[in-house]
Amino acid sequence: MPRSTGQPLSEYTGYLLRRAYARATDCASACLGPEHHLRAVALLSILADRGPLSQSELAAITHVNRSIMVKLVDDLEQHGWATRGRNPGDRRAYALEVTDRGRDVLLEVNDELDRAEALLTASLEEDERNRLCRYLRSLIDDDELANVGLVAQRSGYLIAQAHRRMRDRAAAELRPVGVEPRDFGVLSTLRHEQPCSQQHMADRLGVSAPAILMFVDGLENAGLVSRSRNRADRRSYDLTLTDEGSACLARAEKAARRVQAEVVDKLGVRGDRDLRELLTRIVTQPLRPHN
Repeated sequence: MPRSTGQPLSEYTGYLLRRAYARATDCASACLGPEHHLRAVALLSILADRGPLSQSELAAITHVNRSIMVKLVDDLEQHGWATRGRNPGDRRAYALEVTDRGRDVLLEVNDELDRAEALLTASLEEDERNRLCRYLRSLIDDDELANVGLVAQRSGYLIAQAHRRMRDRAAAELRPVGVEPRDFGVLSTLRHEQPCSQQHMADRLGVSAPAILMFVDGLENAGLVSRSRNRADRRSYDLTLTDEGSACLARAEKAARRVQAEVVDKLGVRGDRDLRELLTRIVTQPLRPHN
């Protein structure tokens, strides 16, 4: 069987960003009011900071699919937070701008975002939070979203944008190998943990049991993962890499290392190590209930 001596997932900045993004989402959900969805708040903040903007301009800035953007904008209009008017730069087109109610919402949500930020970074000191944000901005320094209004000063938002950037880069590098970033996570973890159960894999990757089932089904169908009955517990399955899975992982690791090298180029070896340590503390800290 082809073998790889590759590094654990925790040494890939993109993996830690994915875990931190999931944690940031949980913190936002715990603190934002029932009507204040983070995506809507981000759009309002962009419109307040840069508007008026057309839907296509807003989609380009946020890297959101245009068909999804239509639904998001419709929701903003239904709440009375944004309105469409004639684009001053092109009278044949329409542009979006924030309403007075939308600006009130941004003021209302500021305290909620402060609480979400405090929950997310509870394990960090102030200077560590500042370093975290500085590193994250460096990773997205050529992106308009790095400096947008209310949300761009918060590490949760910057984590989300850095995660998106790293995910897209990893997907592009892994595409010729025939796997996605999530597949690389499963294969890499399995190499260190095999044989292991699906639940163990879900716990290690920080995803739900239904999600890991879907991932493993796809990898098994591709011939990269083998699933067999656990001898001690016939109700569960053991997962192992196939020979083809090990060979695929070796190729995928080369692609992943190229993406990681880009991070080191931006941050330096010490900066990348510091960022990974800060993200690890965010990911591993207990999520205290929000009062």
